[in-house]
Amino acid sequence: MKIIDRNGRLFGKISVIDVIVILAVIVMAAAIYVKTHKPQTGSNVSTTTIVYQMEVHNQPEYMLDAIQVGDQIYDKERSTGGSLGTITDIQVSDGTYEAELHDGTCEVVPAQGRYNLLLTIEGQGLIDENGNYLLNRVYNLGVNSSREFNNKYGLFLGRIVSIDTAQPEG
Repeated sequence: MKIIDRNGRLFGKISVIDVIVILAVIVMAAAIYVKTHKPQTGSNVSTTTIVYQMEVHNQPEYMLDAIQVGDQIYDKERSTGGSLGTITDIQVSDGTYEAELHDGTCEVVPAQGRYNLLLTIEGQGLIDENGNYLLNRVYNLGVNSSREFNNKYGLFLGRIVSIDTAQPEG
């Protein structure tokens, strides 16, 4: 008796192609079992609360209504990363700009109808081994970084002025 007959059957009973398909199904089932039943080897990394302050300069009056405590903040360029935190406090001061006077000197003068905002924002993230703050585990946050941020009502250029892991006092 031959191992494979002229019809391509093993021992005259089962097709070689059927054997290959059965072996492929067995290998896939074993791979799925191993993948779903292997023990977890990674460690849980807990996030920490990161509190940062952002300056937003020379905003028109309607932005005072558009930016509110409780709003979520996002980065326009990284919309898939989720919220970068929740506004917990807003301090408002009169806007200013640098003007060139008639005598050629420059001076900071009030900007009529404009306001500076200092937003305190609280988000969840990690602090890596180099001391970098990572909001949502991926969004690198650094002091003096300026980016376009937005909430659900407005888009604005903000500059990070401080970062801490605890709520600032006062």
